[in-house]
Amino acid sequence: MRIALLTRNLDDNPTNGFERYAHNLRDGLIAKGADVLLVNQDPPINVRPSGSLISPPFYDILLPILRLLAGKANADIYHALTDSQAVLFPFLKGKKIITIHHVDLTPPGSPSEALFRRFYELGTDLAVKYADHFICISNQTKKELMEHYDVAEDKISVVPHAISPKFRPMKKPGLTIGYLGALKKRKNVEMAIRAYALMQERHPLPQCKFLICGEGPDEARLKAVVQELGLSEQVVFKGQVPEERILETYNSFTVFAFPSLQEGFGFPILEAQACGVPVLVLKGSMVPEEVTRRCIECTDESEMAEMMYRLLSDEGYRETVVKDGLDYAATFSVDSLATRTLKIYQMVYGK
Repeated sequence: MRIALLTRNLDDNPTNGFERYAHNLRDGLIAKGADVLLVNQDPPINVRPSGSLISPPFYDILLPILRLLAGKANADIYHALTDSQAVLFPFLKGKKIITIHHVDLTPPGSPSEALFRRFYELGTDLAVKYADHFICISNQTKKELMEHYDVAEDKISVVPHAISPKFRPMKKPGLTIGYLGALKKRKNVEMAIRAYALMQERHPLPQCKFLICGEGPDEARLKAVVQELGLSEQVVFKGQVPEERILETYNSFTVFAFPSLQEGFGFPILEAQACGVPVLVLKGSMVPEEVTRRCIECTDESEMAEMMYRLLSDEGYRETVVKDGLDYAATFSVDSLATRTLKIYQMVYGK
């Protein structure tokens, strides 16, 4: 059974959840001896896997079609690792599987985001028509897929993401609130900034900084909020974190603030916990319960401010939260991801 993974070039420098999933699944399947074909690996020209307008048409349409025509992409199972790769499904003869990360229900924050989203929605539409099976990365995503695309439950399996074993605790320097992820409206980073401002107003900790790591269309607006609050010296925008520094970055945080409104999964939550960092999330948000189970849920900015302060000032409480997070994050292994996905391939191939 040959398995073709439909994903963009894996450059071992994942910058988002889709790419982390692809790298982890590839590593897990290869470790188990699976016959894996990476259709878009080693592209003839240097195109970034994501973050540019040319990436989707190049990796999701042009390059794989050229390799199909050249007979270099023949397989028994084709697994689209995100919605956008399913645009190829009408042209494929083998069994077709797609991983659905989430059904985006929040308004796009920019014209470019709206354009990308429409392309992904096209892939989802084609997957609904042509896919033999769906893998959802959480029960929340399964529910969204059934409700919004009317996919039958017996065509869906739930397989959670995995966390790379490289994420581990290191020595924590100083007192720091941290955020790591895209800067877009859905991520709700403004709430964390305003919570930090409230904390500093009520319980001044001049030595405590707020590090915001990432890029995105909401960056200019967030910088304006920081300036308006008079926090330009305390809130630091660090930009995109390269993969070789991501472990060190998580471990530079004392507390991780992640008030996202919606996530298909929420990689940063478990990655931070695996590094021994307690995580604050927004209560009632559309983030899978499987992921937030060991997080501290906050109803609003005021409560988040108080929990920031408690975690920074109460070492015993912080250590309890850290231990719970470490134990829970350890259950999301690459081996489990690969084992469960292989069983789905075998089931679909045998039909």
